[in-house]
Amino acid sequence: MFVTETAPRLFPAAPGIFVHQLVNRALETPHLLHALLASASSHHGRLVGDTAATSRTTTLKFTTFAVSGLRTALSRTEEMPKAETTMTALTLCTNDICNGNRDIWRAHLSGATRLLATFLDRQAEASSVADPFDLCLVKWFATLDIMANLTGISASPADREPCWYLDKIPGTQVGYVDEISGYSLELIPMMAQLGRLAGRQELWTAAKYGVQSTLPGQLLEEAQELEYMIRSITERTVSDFTLKNHNSPLTVDLQHTHRAFVHASLLHLHRRVQLLPRDHSQVKEDITNIVNAVMSIDPFSPANILILWPMFSAGCETSFVSERDLIQNRMANMQSLGLGNYTRARDMLRIFWSSGSSKPWDIYFAEQGIQLVLF
Repeated sequence: MFVTETAPRLFPAAPGIFVHQLVNRALETPHLLHALLASASSHHGRLVGDTAATSRTTTLKFTTFAVSGLRTALSRTEEMPKAETTMTALTLCTNDICNGNRDIWRAHLSGATRLLATFLDRQAEASSVADPFDLCLVKWFATLDIMANLTGISASPADREPCWYLDKIPGTQVGYVDEISGYSLELIPMMAQLGRLAGRQELWTAAKYGVQSTLPGQLLEEAQELEYMIRSITERTVSDFTLKNHNSPLTVDLQHTHRAFVHASLLHLHRRVQLLPRDHSQVKEDITNIVNAVMSIDPFSPANILILWPMFSAGCETSFVSERDLIQNRMANMQSLGLGNYTRARDMLRIFWSSGSSKPWDIYFAEQGIQLVLF
């Protein structure tokens, strides 16, 4: 079930070696195996529409075994720096997000952050060259971390800079669409900066009647520079390795998933940092560009799985019924594949539309005490 159904849903364009090694390592690592079984059980329940107690009990049983085994591993010095230990925490975190366990996923992401840091530090001390499996592990973490960062949640240790893990991924600046994230890894530090600028804008807005901690002119200058950087990577293609290992429709779709993330980043910049109104021409252009990128992808292509954040962002900002319907229908296609995060995103879209709020969606939901990680 995990190999044939769940893994292709979580990582629709991942190299085959990643899933192959993940399963092989799980067979020798009980806590990782139980985490994968919990993920498969949970996915199967959503896929067949099983809301019975039996399905939830099975998932909970495997999750409990995984957490118990992980705790035991963390008590052993030799287990802490292993890739499999980090992978268990990441699997649990991803399953929490798909199941809507808002409080628990933060704990698992924080734990995965510390474990990944230990693993990478040990690799650096040994002067080891990361193998393809380890690189996919880092990129899996990166996609989770950056989406949390954009909603104002940081799991990084205080002594590390944002995106501290990127120097562990050779070829970050090469300029190809990544198979795990669906966008060029060049965009990750830009999105991290975007999250920081949005946080500073929020602090300045709150303090504008008191002491201004951030000059709006300085913020505007940084936003303009960031916008230039984001726009400079709008066009990216896939690598020869990706072309060799995937069919042509998917490789073309990945170029459009990258564009969707680029324009979603610009939309976030315009709405959250520059505070442009929803009817501003630049905001409308961002929405149109995201919608065009989505429309360029086949409605049932697995590439759609990767673009939850761009689709949700455009869906919240557009007032056109045709665009809302397109995004809802595309999300419904992904929901039919058993993707619980799409189920919650569709529900949140309807709540946001019903509210009639003119605020950016992340601000609105934060005020409602609701956290979303659009992975």
